[in-house]
Amino acid sequence: MENSTMKSRLVSCAPSTTEILLLLGLAERIVGVDAVSAALPGAGPWTVVGPWDNVDVGKIEALKPDLVIITDTVPGADAVIDHAEELGLPLLTLHSERFDDLLADVFTIGAETGEEEAARAIVAEMHERAKRLAAQASHVGEPLRVYVELFPNPFVTIGSQNWIADMLKKAGAVNLFADIPNPTFVTENQEIIDRDPEAVFICWAGQGDDPSGLDADSILTRKGWQGMSAVRRKQVHFLPESLFNFPGPRLFDGLELLIRLVARAGAER
Repeated sequence: MENSTMKSRLVSCAPSTTEILLLLGLAERIVGVDAVSAALPGAGPWTVVGPWDNVDVGKIEALKPDLVIITDTVPGADAVIDHAEELGLPLLTLHSERFDDLLADVFTIGAETGEEEAARAIVAEMHERAKRLAAQASHVGEPLRVYVELFPNPFVTIGSQNWIADMLKKAGAVNLFADIPNPTFVTENQEIIDRDPEAVFICWAGQGDDPSGLDADSILTRKGWQGMSAVRRKQVHFLPESLFNFPGPRLFDGLELLIRLVARAGAER
């Protein structure tokens, strides 16, 4: 295997892995990224190899990378991985579904790029931040029941095998569908009503971080939702996509926000 310290042409196919590379101080070694990564704070003049859920393997090959980092939980990743392997591209494939996978990903990417020491320091700092945030979380009484919506039509939500579900638990809440052993799945309106969430967090894919263009009334007036605890107590909140929809370092900022929202909703019980 080529010496990891010689890997100087990196391609990142997801915002989460690009954020990790930036955290490791490797911006100058990146030559290609997905479209979302190109708009991240600290982004460089990198070649865009396509949208994060449909990168162009031909464009990646043309960059002559010595390491291509891809997350296999991204939609369409299997086809991209198969094509890249056929071309003999040097792949680092990560499997990121849970909150703690983030720490493992930092160390793995650090090891593959010759930045083990920096990665070790970052992971230690993340552990310390997680402890501080856990101390802030409210764990009084029964955990708050929270419905997280990733898409409105059909209703896509999270199961137990999801980093947001882990974050809810750390914040003193519980995922409304914690009994479903899937990362995400489609549910029904009546099922949400029957489970009666005490808070609703909206984090639609593609919504971005500015909720001003979203129609809150369309959610509050959904059929059957008027008697729901979350609606009666006005605990329906929009979450910024960048802090939740990709398993990168900013999940810690998302956890900090969840702790505040869960505490606020718990106070309305």
